[in-house]
Amino acid sequence: MDEMLKRTQDAIRARDALIFIETVEEREVIRALQALAVALRQSLVAWNPVRRFHDLTPEEGVQAMSPMGEIASLAEMLIEINGYAGDAIFVLQDTAFFMNERTEPEALAHLIRNFKMLKHELRASHKSIVLMGPRFNLPMELQDDFTVIRHQRPDREQLQRILLEFVAANHLDDRLTEDPEVRGRIIDAARGLTADQARSSFAKAVIAHERLDNEAVGFMLDQKKQIIQRNALLEYYDPDVSMDAVGGLANLKEWLRKRRKAFTEKARAQALPEPKGLLVFGVPGSGKSLTAKAVSSMWQMPLLRFDIGRVFGQFVGQSESNMREALNIAEAISPCILWIDEMEKGFAGASGGHETTARVLGNFLTWMQEKKATVFVIATANDITRLPPEFIRKGRFDEMFFVGTPNQREREEIWDILLRKYRLEPGDYDLSRLVQTSKDRTGAEIEQAIIEAKFDAFDEDRPPTTEDIYRVMAPVTPVWASFQKVIATPEYSQIIKSAKRASPEDETARRR
Repeated sequence: MDEMLKRTQDAIRARDALIFIETVEEREVIRALQALAVALRQSLVAWNPVRRFHDLTPEEGVQAMSPMGEIASLAEMLIEINGYAGDAIFVLQDTAFFMNERTEPEALAHLIRNFKMLKHELRASHKSIVLMGPRFNLPMELQDDFTVIRHQRPDREQLQRILLEFVAANHLDDRLTEDPEVRGRIIDAARGLTADQARSSFAKAVIAHERLDNEAVGFMLDQKKQIIQRNALLEYYDPDVSMDAVGGLANLKEWLRKRRKAFTEKARAQALPEPKGLLVFGVPGSGKSLTAKAVSSMWQMPLLRFDIGRVFGQFVGQSESNMREALNIAEAISPCILWIDEMEKGFAGASGGHETTARVLGNFLTWMQEKKATVFVIATANDITRLPPEFIRKGRFDEMFFVGTPNQREREEIWDILLRKYRLEPGDYDLSRLVQTSKDRTGAEIEQAIIEAKFDAFDEDRPPTTEDIYRVMAPVTPVWASFQKVIATPEYSQIIKSAKRASPEDETARRR
């Protein structure tokens, strides 16, 4: 019995009359409730505004009493439940459309009071009300009256069962590879999908490749990428950026390299704790985000970019629910890397008394502290002083790294990488002059100068020269000129002292 079903059964046996199951898999939950109704010898009755009351009890269960009544409104339905003579689990669908900010105040007040009365009246019976929805967004007055149970996306074991059931139901035994390692890769490729999405992806893989074998793995990953990207909070990145594309930051790279085997069975056997997260902060454009993408390739883990700014919704409880959903997806896909870029923009209000931001931050910090799944968090920030103190306290992350402007040796490396990236031969350029000119400039600024010079030269149908790049770069004030004022504040200086340097020689730190 999975965790959701066990908790629901315990709640019903404890006479918790009002239950809310937070799920994006309505059909899976109903199947589970049908099995539970049979086990408890109760009927399972559903209501929604389209089909009205209808019996969902399996044939081997206790069929619902009839007649059931053609009830179109939520208020009438609650009255019907109160007067129902049998023992039953009532599943109410789409109730959020009847209880929201657009509901007339008088109608909403009646519904809230009806639920509160039923909570006490149904305790003397064997009747329970189960609401379902993708997020727990009931009116504030009801939130403490419901037992909230979250239905997680299928884990690896459940996906394996879904795969075998899909193959058996569709008579595709000869299409599924016998290689256990490849089967494992297919299941891993499906992690993070709902049960229905997994079945659909298995079916599409068979249609596209005729077999569920090694070729289907890439197809499954692409399907997962498309599905996850429908979630506005998360963006799936393919591991296609090599660490060789990152110039400098040798200390940070070495720290990451030493932990790439930390997620293996061998590491666990030696009692090595799994790395949980990394905070990289410093000058904008200095390679923080590029490093996050490159870790995905180094560790061969999928990378999810989490847009914290999109978590915050306009309705009560929506922000917290959005946060839970994003973290649930990350855990379902694990092992993976969760990248939060410029996170000070999302959590800046938490230290200023913004109640919703503080709650969302609290949920995130609790999850980081208690998570069991292999989800490595890479958080990047520019002005780290805008983050609340509890976020950057010692021990919250495995390590914090400060990234300044690149030193001379790092700029040489960056120029070489970026010129080759744009199909230019470094030997054709006066690198000594470019390295000197680009002092106090970040990799992003160097890259932009190369792009601008290429456009200018392309317009004249010729390759760019050292002079072209110099002419573009020289008159532009580097971002360091303004950002050094931020770093010079006592708050930022103190945080830098408690962090490691991303580079062995950091000109920014040495000048301070």
